[in-house]
Amino acid sequence: MNGLDNNEDLKKKIKDELKKKIKEELKKELMEEIYKELKSEEKEPTSTISEPKEPVDKSIIIEEPKEEKTRVKVATRTILKISSHALKYANKKIPKTNWVEVIGLLAGNMDGNTLLIEDAYPMGHGNAIHTEIKDYKNYARAYNDIKQNGLFICGWYHSHPTYGLFMSGEDIDTQARYQRLWKKSIALVIDPYMIDGTSFGFEIFTCNLKKRKWSKIPFEMKDPINEQILPELLEFVNPIVDGRAIFLEYDEE
Repeated sequence: MNGLDNNEDLKKKIKDELKKKIKEELKKELMEEIYKELKSEEKEPTSTISEPKEPVDKSIIIEEPKEEKTRVKVATRTILKISSHALKYANKKIPKTNWVEVIGLLAGNMDGNTLLIEDAYPMGHGNAIHTEIKDYKNYARAYNDIKQNGLFICGWYHSHPTYGLFMSGEDIDTQARYQRLWKKSIALVIDPYMIDGTSFGFEIFTCNLKKRKWSKIPFEMKDPINEQILPELLEFVNPIVDGRAIFLEYDEE
């Protein structure tokens, strides 16, 4: 009996080993087939069926209109007032070490897409490299005067006596306040010593507030005047000749 039992055990052991081997072979073949199928699916492009689209009639496409750049025109009166204000605090009768910047408001109106700078309102003066409007009671008074004249505040001006036309970091901060109130607000920088018959002595600026970069805005004079005659006009009306200012700051009344 023991011999038969041993034979049965041996047969069972052989069968189990064969089953195990067959399972492993089948498993291997099955895995290889699945792997091949997956690879073939990756290579084959998937296609989607969509409904045919009707041809687009380009004649009915409406493009968004591009915003036109604002043109700027400056009245001669404005420049004469600003120049006179600047020279009052930076002229040959004052030691250059005591020269200071001046500041004021620009008033104008819109004519279509053209900004007309009609007038300037002197507001104050600062130090050699910076100026700001400190008394906002005077600002309110100027605002009312500008409104009564049928104009609105379209920007501000300040002077750079003998050191050129540009916008400093502090100037950009000031300009930002005006542009947040009205995005087309401008800054006018004047160097009266550049009014020499070849230049009007000023430039007009706007700022990219995100990048803190300034750029010049092209302008033209509203009145028929050129660079050659402006110095003579300035000399004629300039109150510095007799030490008296025609255009007073609000605090000087």
